[in-house]
Amino acid sequence: MKTILKKEFQQMIDGRRTSALLICIRSESEQLLIAESLARIALPIPKERSYKVYPDVFGIWPENIEGKNIKIDQIHEFIRKTQLKPFVALSKVGIIISAEKMTKEAQSALLKTLEEPPPNTYLILTCSSKSKILDTIVSRSKVFESFDYSDQVIDLDTIKKIINYNIVDRFIFIEEFLKKTSQDKQEQIIAIDSFLENLLTYFRKQLTRRRGKETKVLEIVNLIDKTRIAIEKNVNKRLALENLVLNLPLRGIDYDR
Repeated sequence: MKTILKKEFQQMIDGRRTSALLICIRSESEQLLIAESLARIALPIPKERSYKVYPDVFGIWPENIEGKNIKIDQIHEFIRKTQLKPFVALSKVGIIISAEKMTKEAQSALLKTLEEPPPNTYLILTCSSKSKILDTIVSRSKVFESFDYSDQVIDLDTIKKIINYNIVDRFIFIEEFLKKTSQDKQEQIIAIDSFLENLLTYFRKQLTRRRGKETKVLEIVNLIDKTRIAIEKNVNKRLALENLVLNLPLRGIDYDR
């Protein structure tokens, strides 16, 4: 999801389209990391500086929540800050972490701002589940959902096993992988993106380990990139992935040996 989300956010910035994002991820720490990465895409925040104290970032963080709920007065203050002009950069970013903790009154108070964000203002709401957010907020936001894909995630250890599969077993793997993720189109794209990211990580590591085989490894890295681009352009996912695994090194020339 991270790659897709960052690309979409970058497109929003490039097109100067102010909008509200609702990002649904179970882990609050992961919510914070994603919010930070998006804020740094939108604003020239120095690497050594906390994004939370940058003048053009404002928000409601976990440490600001008194008790269990985000109250309406906090939302009123958040809305007030959306109306201010940027202090340093050309735009500003407003963030609410764990937005499901807003009371119904607080959520309702935020509706108009989400529907028509002020110019040069990007609003990022994160939550553990959109089921805990008012439908009227969901409908006014661009929603990105993560999901529990522990059964589908392809980690680096699994990548190493795939390298040692024969062609038939690789095709069987792709068929089963796509079946497991076929219920939701967005979830499938996220799972495929995760698989390709880990595959890239594996082969990039080989560039530093396998002297004399750099050209072959680079060919595979380029093929993975081309596969990602092809899938983003809505080519047949199964054919694209089968072509990819068909061209991965076979048992006996495993770069990890």
